[in-house]
Amino acid sequence: MQRLSIARLLRLALVGLTVALAVIAALGIASLYNARQRYENTLIASSSLATATANLQSAGIAEVEVLRDARGPLAPAARHQASAAYATAAAQATSLAGSDSVSERLLSAQIAAQSRARSLAVSGRFVAASAPSGPLAAARNAAAALQARQLARRETARSKARSDSRRAIILVTIAGLLALAGALALITALVRGMRRPLDDLVRATRGLASGELERRVQPAGPRELQELGTAFNAMADDLSTAQRRIEEERHRLAVTIESLGDALIVTEPASSTIAAVNPRVSELVPELAVGGDVDAEASPLPPLGQALRKEMIVEHHGRTLAVTAAPLGTESDGVVWTVRDMSERARLERAKSEFVATASHELRSPLTSIKGFVELLSRAPQDMSERQQEFVEIILKSTDRLVDLVNDLLDVARIDSDHVEINRRPIDVGEAVREVTELIGPRLAQKGQDLGVYIAPMLPFALADPARVRQIVANLLTNAHLYTGEGGKIHVGVEPDRAWVEIVVADSGVGMTKEETERVFERFYRGRNGSASNPGTGLGLSIVKSLVELHHGQIAVESEPGRGSTFRVRLPAAVPGPESGRSLAAIRGRHVLVVDDEPEIAELIAGQLAPQDVHVTIASSGREALDRLRAEHFDAVTLDILMPGMDGFEVLREIRADPELRNTPIVFVSVFSGQRELAGEWIVSKPIDADELRDVLGAAVHAGRSRVLVVGRQEMRPVLEPALDELGIEHQWETSGPAAARVCAERRFEVALVDVGVRNPQAVLQALDLRGRRLRRVVILFSDDHTPAPPGVRRLGMEVVAVEQAATAVLATLRGDRE
Repeated sequence: MQRLSIARLLRLALVGLTVALAVIAALGIASLYNARQRYENTLIASSSLATATANLQSAGIAEVEVLRDARGPLAPAARHQASAAYATAAAQATSLAGSDSVSERLLSAQIAAQSRARSLAVSGRFVAASAPSGPLAAARNAAAALQARQLARRETARSKARSDSRRAIILVTIAGLLALAGALALITALVRGMRRPLDDLVRATRGLASGELERRVQPAGPRELQELGTAFNAMADDLSTAQRRIEEERHRLAVTIESLGDALIVTEPASSTIAAVNPRVSELVPELAVGGDVDAEASPLPPLGQALRKEMIVEHHGRTLAVTAAPLGTESDGVVWTVRDMSERARLERAKSEFVATASHELRSPLTSIKGFVELLSRAPQDMSERQQEFVEIILKSTDRLVDLVNDLLDVARIDSDHVEINRRPIDVGEAVREVTELIGPRLAQKGQDLGVYIAPMLPFALADPARVRQIVANLLTNAHLYTGEGGKIHVGVEPDRAWVEIVVADSGVGMTKEETERVFERFYRGRNGSASNPGTGLGLSIVKSLVELHHGQIAVESEPGRGSTFRVRLPAAVPGPESGRSLAAIRGRHVLVVDDEPEIAELIAGQLAPQDVHVTIASSGREALDRLRAEHFDAVTLDILMPGMDGFEVLREIRADPELRNTPIVFVSVFSGQRELAGEWIVSKPIDADELRDVLGAAVHAGRSRVLVVGRQEMRPVLEPALDELGIEHQWETSGPAAARVCAERRFEVALVDVGVRNPQAVLQALDLRGRRLRRVVILFSDDHTPAPPGVRRLGMEVVAVEQAATAVLATLRGDRE
């Protein structure tokens, strides 16, 4: 049976209470009205009867007087009139006395006495009629009694009316109280009927909140409470199911975490204390355990700020570990650290890079011989048949492809090992594009492809390496050439774009799908149309992307199948500043010793420096160079590496060991610009770019030999300077931020060593302006065992090395072993 709702029950109760109170009120009012009406009726009747009695008495007296005094012919009529008036008054009084038997009896007695008095008066016995004990006296006594009776009646009626009113009020009050009690009883029953299921719901809810998911209620009470109980049971069922699933997922997650090959470390909220670890932690980083600190002295983990930004690689107990960190919501909620063993991957990467580099270098020598001899054969076609000439042509093309492949592999190996030399300086990109298009033009003509070139007028210089820009353009044009059919169109343009110089290479070739454009810069990836008919290594675009990123530039591609592709490369525009003029001015009129065993190269260098009025002296061997340096004064030296007898490295060591020569700026000019022994030195790669040579030589002369800036307390000099001198690291020591800013404006530094104990080290870091030729701004913080790093420095997430290790860290940075 469906229960009524709470609202309907309350409505019915209120309606019933209202009806009951209305009935009681009506009955009470009716009772009061009846009592009042009875009183008024009695009052009227008694008053009328009293009046009628008085009239009757007056009529009787008048009749007696008429009977006694009337004489003459009119006497009968007067007597008849008096008798009629008395009879009328008697009849009226009789009719009024009918409601009261006592009054009727007294009235009858009065009328009877009046009748006797009339009879006596008619007979002439007036004295007897009016005697004290006569009928008239009896009539008067009866009339007086009747009047008294009426007064008594009125008093009785008044008392009864009061009594009836009081009774009615009492009855109404009692009935109202009974109705109110009934209403209260009804409401109490309703509340009790709601309270019991509500209490059950409250108890079940508390049990549910405390984890007793099996708690249920029996739906009872009004409809709303029944529905609420049913909903509660459904919610409890859902919670129980969800809890069961959560427990299952938690168990799976716990098993998964425990079986992970990565180490997981979770810290407590707003603390570096370790709250939980998985079993793998004991193998990879046994120093870290629950209750310890992730930033303890023995912890191999990097600073939190660095780990939050990117994956950090650390070496620990012969393992290569990749460390990342992620906040659990916010850093105040705790941090989860992930430590992955990358040792095997790092070993394989090193082996791969070494193999590619070694194989590429080893292949270059035989390929050079093959290419040279094949070219010699191709120059003597008269000694070969047509078929042999065709074979030679095929061998030459295959050799060119192998040379391109080896060069690409070498570039990839250099990029992987971060040994790519990027010598950025202001260059005319338009000129580089013209050079490349002139070289690649014949290849395009073989397929009948139309090449359009547009160089915007008033094109600003770009801050880039000219050789690498030529490589970027050549790779993009080669890619367009390979994937564009015969008679297709290729366009290359250079235009300014605000703070960028944009290179656009577009073709009308096969185009690419969206999926292909997403993978086009992957190594060894070739589009669906890449085949033997379209030869390529799949490395060109990958190398382009890496070179663009090394220039801090941007690259994008737009393509549609069948509608060609458009590659856009944006290189930073060069901002004119005082450095370009000062570098060239630094070598004007200087004396430079050019050391190279090839006279043609030495003369080429001399000719490239002539526009700056540089006085050049040529030495063809290392021994001759040292003799001239000790005999004459030179402002700078250009030095080749591969020379017979004493090579460039030996010359460098001799110069650095001589106190008189050690400050001489040296610029290496060699094809081996990627040698690790040259890290931290000024380098110009062969083939030589004249602008690059003048710019680098001017920078070397302008900067001098102080390549490292040290900002530290005076008391740290006796500890640090001997180690720097022992390693042969040229440096300059300053003690404050303003002094560091001043010397940075005057000279070029590549690395800065900053003591965290100096006053306001954050201001010192902001004042540093390292303008050396390195691609990255390198700052190393060091400290003694007693001075903690200020909070501001710790928030930067920079590593702080011990002062005893600072010199070694600088040397590793200059050699490229350390970022």
